[in-house]
Amino acid sequence: MSGELKWEEPDLPEIPKPHGLFMMAWKVADKNLEQIKLERVDLGYCFPKPTLFTNVTSLECKKTYFLNWLAACPLWLSQVDVPPPSKFPSPQMWRDFLNMIPTEQQSSTRSAASKSAVRDILGDDIVHLAQGLVGVLEAITWHGMEVKVASLSDPPLQFARSLLWELYELNFHYELFALDRVLAADLWTSDDS
Repeated sequence: MSGELKWEEPDLPEIPKPHGLFMMAWKVADKNLEQIKLERVDLGYCFPKPTLFTNVTSLECKKTYFLNWLAACPLWLSQVDVPPPSKFPSPQMWRDFLNMIPTEQQSSTRSAASKSAVRDILGDDIVHLAQGLVGVLEAITWHGMEVKVASLSDPPLQFARSLLWELYELNFHYELFALDRVLAADLWTSDDS
């Protein structure tokens, strides 16, 4: 995706609609990538981009994406910033992680290398948690909603919106946190921060 479309969210029912004030600010924001100082900013994401869940073409893959994220989310939240990893997964790495299914074989493909890199960043515990859910549960509970695992290939709209909203919020908060650490680095060097 390039040009202006890179900065726009798809108009899909499960994608939460942005707040009007955010949209006004976003229209005037300078999105010139040349301003980014790559040595100061990790281009990875603390959390998967919400659109990863909506751009899945296979219904079975969509179910796997949701299951893997639901399994990994609590443990990842507990360790994402204590201390933070030195590098965060790229969108492709998140895609590879979300698409993981249990496997005993180690492959030499590019996808296997990416999955290995994700394992290095996220850790074995998170990967094993995600792989352990496949084929085990009949239903899951998400913020008080019980959702049948079989329905995750075409998840209930309220569930999808809720999960994606949380990912948008988490990404926003952690990107703001990372920006603060870059812009006010001297304030983050003491033990009091």
